Amino acid sequence: MAWQPKVILADDHTLVREGIRGLLEARMPEALIVAEAATGRETLRECARHQPDLLLLDISMPDLSGLDVLAELHTVSPHTKVAIVSQYTDRAYVIRALKLGAKGYLPKGVMARELVAALRSVLEGRTWLDPSVADLVVEAALHPETAPEDQELSGLSPREREVLTLIAEGRTGPEIAKILGISAHTANRHRANLMEKLHLHNKTDLVKLALRLNVVQS
Repeated sequence: MAWQPKVILADDHTLVREGIRGLLEARMPEALIVAEAATGRETLRECARHQPDLLLLDISMPDLSGLDVLAELHTVSPHTKVAIVSQYTDRAYVIRALKLGAKGYLPKGVMARELVAALRSVLEGRTWLDPSVADLVVEAALHPETAPEDQELSGLSPREREVLTLIAEGRTGPEIAKILGISAHTANRHRANLMEKLHLHNKTDLVKLALRLNVVQS
């Protein structure tokens, strides 16, 4: 019997997971999808349970980001290979994901045939980067000094970056919660996490940092 690599799909949008599942069932029939996950912690639980050969992982998910999952994955499923499929393709995320062990990084707008080719390549032990992502990696290697904000903001989750931008734009807590579709409590928690991670003490410091790093334009 031919080898059937075990695959887990991790994305907080059900429609995205269903779309990828249908695509793989049609174009990559050798893949055996053993589980789906909608949160970071669920992803780690399913990986610990199934020990998949391949994890398709989004960056922005509830409770733990994809980068947080990557940082912990080796403790629960050390042989799982990871391909990031995300709308977040800025340099800081790509570089950090690769440093944490991701073998593939693709934008969500990638063509179906390219996704399948990428996943097969990752399963074979090779690294696959979408051309747009590869350009960022090359630029970072050639000119590491051009984006000092990568180091300062690389520890933030995608949602925390969104909150930082909105705070810098002068949005209130309730406005941030409404814009992002989260509770006021969650918005406040993200703000507290920002303060802690960036070693800041008040909203003014957050705004100054955002302006300095061009998170928003002055």
